[in-house]
Amino acid sequence: MAASGQEKFYAQNTLVVLLIAMENERIKVETKNESLIQGKLMNCDGYGNLTLSKATVTNSCGKTLRTDELHVKASSVRYVHLPNKVNPIEAIQQQFAKSKRINTPKMPPKYKKTVQS
Repeated sequence: MAASGQEKFYAQNTLVVLLIAMENERIKVETKNESLIQGKLMNCDGYGNLTLSKATVTNSCGKTLRTDELHVKASSVRYVHLPNKVNPIEAIQQQFAKSKRINTPKMPPKYKKTVQS
């Protein structure tokens, strides 16, 4: 399904851009109900909803549950723990460069300004 204009805006103008850059990385998510979810981030939409694969959910009592795929609604997320190897600033910059490359049309050569000496 195509993203709406509002979703694209959130994806490029909030810290959701960092989560999108973390796709295919293993992350930990703390939820508001005191659960801890660990898994590989497969997808993050512009609103911050997460899809994790091979997820392990540990509730506040210490019980664990393993599942192949899990969807976490953005409103239930308290914290997202990123891997130590990831530099958040570099990840955001790379994601911006990637999204601008996709969304920015190339100028045809005949319209490019030439510099005269």
